[in-house]
Formats: sequence, C-alpha cells, structure tokens
Amino acid sequence: MTHTSTDVAASPDTRRFRNGIIATVVVLALVCAGLVVLSYGQGPKLSSATVDTTQVVRQADQQVRLFANQNVAKVRSSQVSVSPSTPFTVTSSGQAIAVQFSERLHYATRYTVTVRNVSSIYAKVTGDLGYSFTTAPASLYYLDRADPTQAGQTDDSIIRTGLAGSASKIIYSARHIQEFTVFPAVLAVVTLNDDHTDSLSLVSIANPTHIEHLLLPTAGTIDKLQAEPDVGVLGFVFTSAGGSADPEYSSDLMTVDLTALHTVTPVLGLDGKPLSVLDWLFLSGTTSVVAQAYDQSVLLIDPKKPSASTPLGVYASLEGSSPDGKSIVVADVFSRILLTIATGKTTRLETHQVGGSKTYGGELQLLGNGVASVQQVAVLDDATGEYGSYLIYQDGDAARILFGGADYKGSIDGFTVSPNGQYVAANVVADYATAVSDGYFINPKATSITTDFIDVSSGAIVRSVAGFDESWN
Repeated sequence: MTHTSTDVAASPDTRRFRNGIIATVVVLALVCAGLVVLSYGQGPKLSSATVDTTQVVRQADQQVRLFANQNVAKVRSSQVSVSPSTPFTVTSSGQAIAVQFSERLHYATRYTVTVRNVSSIYAKVTGDLGYSFTTAPASLYYLDRADPTQAGQTDDSIIRTGLAGSASKIIYSARHIQEFTVFPAVLAVVTLNDDHTDSLSLVSIANPTHIEHLLLPTAGTIDKLQAEPDVGVLGFVFTSAGGSADPEYSSDLMTVDLTALHTVTPVLGLDGKPLSVLDWLFLSGTTSVVAQAYDQSVLLIDPKKPSASTPLGVYASLEGSSPDGKSIVVADVFSRILLTIATGKTTRLETHQVGGSKTYGGELQLLGNGVASVQQVAVLDDATGEYGSYLIYQDGDAARILFGGADYKGSIDGFTVSPNGQYVAANVVADYATAVSDGYFINPKATSITTDFIDVSSGAIVRSVAGFDESWN
C-alpha cells in the first residue's frame, strides 16, 4: 500500500519545534497569570481619569472620573479628599469612581483628588488612587465705549480677555453698543439707534461678520438684558417707543429661545397678559425666571407654563440668586433676605458696620450657595460729613473690606461676582466730580469708567481694564 505524507512519522526537528512552541505558550500563560495575580494582589491602581477642566469652572455638579485597573468595591465619601477643599459627592460602579463637585471650582487652580483604601472585589487588598488637574483660567468680556470727546473715536468695542497678563482681543465693534451678554457661540448685543430706539442682534463670536438681527415686537427700548447660557435663553425688559400714556409694551419682560426660532416672546403674568416688571432674573441653569411686578410682588415663572407661576411674596426689591438657583435675595425696609424657594424659609442678611461707623447697605450678591456675600455699602465719615464707598465681604458674623475705604475718593458704579464666587469686578469712576458722561440715552456711563478685578480671598486687585459691563464666560 502506498503511504501518504500524513502517514510519515514526524522528524526529530519537527518534534523539537512543536515542543518548543508548547513550552513557550505554557511559560507565557504562567507569566500572564502571575502578573494578574500580582496585580490583583497589590490592590486597585489608577488606570486613567477624565475631567472637563473648562466646564468645572462654568457649572456646578461636574465630575472627575477615575478608572481603576480592576472592579472595585463601593467607595464612600469618607475615603475621598479634594484639595483645595470643595464640597463633593462620590459614586462608584465597576472600575469607575465619580467624584462630583457640588459647586463651581476656582479658575486656574490645581486640584488633587485622592481616594484611599480602595478595595478590589476580587481580594481583600486595598490601594490608593490619586489624580491632579488644573482648571481653565478665567475668560470674560467687557464693553469699552468710544469717548465722544476724542476725535476719531466712533465705535464701541466688546473685548475678550482674562485675568492673567494683559492679553485681550476685540471681538466686535459697532456704534452705540448699549449692553451685551454672552452665549457659548454668540454675543447678544443691544445697539442704540439715532432715534433713541434699540436694535438687538446675535453676533457670531467665531466670525463677527455673521450677524442676525432679531425682530422686536415694535420700535422700542431694551433694558436689563440677561442670558442663561446653559439652556440657551435670552431675556430683557422692553418698552414701546413714543410718549403714549398707555404704550403697547411698558417694561414688559421678553425672552428669546436660542435653541428654537429666535422669536421674541412676552412672558405672561398670572392674568395671562404680558408682565410688566421692576426687575427680574434667571434661576441658574433653568429656563425659569423670578420677576418683581409693579405691585412689588415677586413671582417664580416658567415662561412655557405661565399659569403655573408661584407667588413668592411682596418685597421692596429683588436683588439676585444663589449659583445653584435654589435661593434668591430680596429685601424689605429692614434688610436683605435670603429666600429659599422650595421651602419659603427666609434668613436675614444683615449689613455689618465698617470701622464702627454707620453703614448704609446697597446691592448684595451671593458668592455661593450659603450666606457668604459681597455688598456695596456707603459709610458716613462723621468728621467730614462725606460718604465713603466700599465693597465688603460678609459671611454670617464675619465681615471685611474688599475694596474702597475712608481714603478712597472714587465712586463704585456697580459690581458683579464671577460665577464661581472667586472674583469681584468693581466698576469704578476715579473722580465722579470731574467725570464726563458718554451721553447714552439709556444706561449712560462716565468715559473714565474702569473695572477692577478683585480676588475675594485676598482682596488683591489682579487686573484692571478700561471699560465696564463685564460678562463672565
């Protein structure tokens, strides 16, 4: 019988090669198994981590996610530390550990997250995980109006800058910019027409030649422009032009949904009619607004469901809201009040004395979700009979001067707080007695107005610019 090739016994060389391959595979398998055992025997280690360093300064409830090299047991808050200290919560599942920050983080700050005694689900061994990241620097916009007394200056400019160094960039220029606000991709800009009416435009930040002119209900004026960038909604107060005793629109609150058709829509009151307001604000991160009507009643309104509006009480003024949108600041004849929306609980925010002198409190803005605040105050100098202008930091019974003082001769023309409560921007007129107005029909400003940016923790002025109407990005 004829033998085929498969019937031929393997040669010695072939057998040696085959045995070598088998031995190599066995050795590699044993090495891999040993590495696995060694890895799991040493406890969990950090494999990777993710965090959006820009969003953590823009919005609360952002996360840093740590990924271990193996599935881990439940991680508790007591195992986690964050430096610099900031409130957080923690959840874990599989290989992921999510540390969620309850408040916005500080700009340009290095944070370290450490998770100790992380246990593997496979063995009773633990390990520590650590990760550091640096948050994005502050980015903001401000308005620098042309000086009408200077020949050749005709255009106002909206400028983008930061707080480190002096670099800046003109984003958009036009005649008679009254005010503006910022969304991620566009600027909402109000310009003053020659007949003292206003125009409202959306200007592309990436390409400022792309401009969309929004259709207003009629010719009129715009005031109290505000934005809620997180949900893409713009709002303002609108009044019809002309001297009619009964105008069609009289300080009526309007909104524009930038995620829809960009239609200017009146906000309706409880009676189903356009709501005339003394003041108003967005609740942070939502489309809901809080408005103070002409009768001083304060309402919580969902513009899409005005019939479900909630009366919050009657107050002398409406002044601001907490960064988490859960509380607002109102005032009666005695003091400012922190009003918790969900419960109706009120907490008085007393104005502290400065240097033992009588203090007259003005605008107050919260720094976070507690009672810490910055307030503009006037203090009477008994010796001279003149008032000094101050910004003071207050937190419960603690108070200190942030800006101004007895020797400060300038005037504070307003201020804002950065969204994360780290900085205060003070609009300053160095010498109000000799200041020259820019002549604007609505919201005129001194041509010499500047803005000082103050670190709340230290009171140091970190940057000054020639302009005002700062908008934190």
